[in-house]
Amino acid sequence: MSASASHRSVLRYIYNHNPFYVISAVLMLFAVRSAYGTIEIGSINCWIMMGVLAGYTLLLAGIGVLIVRWGKVWEDARSILLLLLLLFLGVSVSMDDLFSRISAEQGLLLMTGGFLFSALLSEAVLWGAGIRLGARYRIPYHLFLALFYAAPWWCSPEMHPRTPAELEWTLFLFPVVASVLFLCLLPAVRGGVAYVKTNGTPWGWPWFPWIAFGMIAACVGFRSFVLCLTFGPAGPMWIKTGSGPWLISFDTLWGFYFLIPLAFALLVLLLEGGLATGNKVFQAGLTRFAPLLLLLAMPATTGPVHTGFLFKMTDAIGSPIWLSVWLLIGFYLWAAFRRVPNAIWGGLGAVALLAIVGPQTLGSRTLIEPTPWPLLLDGALILALGIRKRSSGICTVGIVAATLGIWFVIPDSVLSEYRFTTCFHLLWISALVLGLTLKDDFSRVLQGASALLIPLVALVVIWNDRAVEIPMLWRLSYVAVWAVGSLLIAHFWSSRWFKYSFAATVSILLYTSAAYGFRQVTRTLDRSAVIAFIWSVAALLLAFLISAHKARWLPEFAWFSFGKETQPEEETLPPPPEVPPGDEE
Repeated sequence: MSASASHRSVLRYIYNHNPFYVISAVLMLFAVRSAYGTIEIGSINCWIMMGVLAGYTLLLAGIGVLIVRWGKVWEDARSILLLLLLLFLGVSVSMDDLFSRISAEQGLLLMTGGFLFSALLSEAVLWGAGIRLGARYRIPYHLFLALFYAAPWWCSPEMHPRTPAELEWTLFLFPVVASVLFLCLLPAVRGGVAYVKTNGTPWGWPWFPWIAFGMIAACVGFRSFVLCLTFGPAGPMWIKTGSGPWLISFDTLWGFYFLIPLAFALLVLLLEGGLATGNKVFQAGLTRFAPLLLLLAMPATTGPVHTGFLFKMTDAIGSPIWLSVWLLIGFYLWAAFRRVPNAIWGGLGAVALLAIVGPQTLGSRTLIEPTPWPLLLDGALILALGIRKRSSGICTVGIVAATLGIWFVIPDSVLSEYRFTTCFHLLWISALVLGLTLKDDFSRVLQGASALLIPLVALVVIWNDRAVEIPMLWRLSYVAVWAVGSLLIAHFWSSRWFKYSFAATVSILLYTSAAYGFRQVTRTLDRSAVIAFIWSVAALLLAFLISAHKARWLPEFAWFSFGKETQPEEETLPPPPEVPPGDEE
């Protein structure tokens, strides 16, 4: 490609996307920001800055209506409409300093005037551009505009005097209120494509109007941050350096955890959008990545004002991580109620987090001692789900979770000395029951593992040093019970695994019983006499077995047929050759 062709392609791209509206708006916002840092802060200057932004917003709105009504240039109009939302936010932010300097009557008038300016200008743009926005979207949109202008008026200490603690909680509630307003969009989301089918624009759902509400969500996060900067208890927003310009003080109570309620509301809306379109892949991805909400709960800064309010919030209502876990549980319960596939597993995982996350957990260093009830609850629910689906694998996961919960319960019970033994037998017997009652591939694995454990446990019980304190008769009785159980299972379930297990367990039992009996007898009788007696009994048993085999009392085996006498076969002569009739004469 030649250099001229490359230049033409770049120019064509710039021409098609026309980024200069965005550049102009950004430069205007930067100019206002720079002016705040150089001029003396006062009521007159604040009115000037707000007036400049309002005038620029009005001019941009007029251009947007003009190019849509008579030019049908929707590509450029989309940028202008989104920039209007950003400029409405800028106008509301420019009022913050005014709310700190004017009287209460003037503040109420300023708030009402700012809202009416944004609301009427928005309606004028929609009417002039011929854009039809349904009431399900329009009412929440105007509520957001009202929130942007009412928040600084309500949070201003001059407008509404409060204690520093009350002011902090008021600032914290701003994103919470915005999240409630986002949930008011649920009826609109459920309307889906049909509700915005004839909207007067070339844009379809979800691009219209959800790009605009995505911009509003970003504005809510930024507005929350600015409110904390302006009205937070850290002191004035603007500080004067020794010989330089005014600078912003970022020592504020705001943290990323302020956005947790907003993120939760957006998750619910996105889930409803996926359900409205029937997009299973999007639903699965949303439930899979929803735990990223926990990242917002991690502490970001260590400033004294930030950490001070974080500790106050943790003591009052719980840590951000703990609250995020509960919101995740609520999200997954809602997803499960809406029949989203595999949503129940996300909820169970969130419940499991409560085993180590408590109301005072602020990070990995403040995790609590494991709590058993979330694990027991998860285990019971997973086990019920596995029984319903007749899945031995799911049931096993539930039993493991419940057993882990019991592991943390036992230290506070009378079974504290038998913690491992109790949990092991619970897992073992549960695996045995699942392997025998359920019929799938994993159940056969459980059968084999349960059968293999019987002789292994017999060896451990008999020869382990820790079992010495238990009387030998009790240990032999325990092994005998398992031997009888394996024989019954082998008979009624026709399982070869338990046949082998029975043979191995009986061999261990006989050997141990003989050794134990030998030690007991040699304590009272002479050792040589006892050995002779044992060999005598063994020889007698061998002789009886030989006689029983000769009498055909025992089953026939090809490898044990050498004692049989076989009768010799009679010798027979071959028949004489046949002679033709003519040759007899």
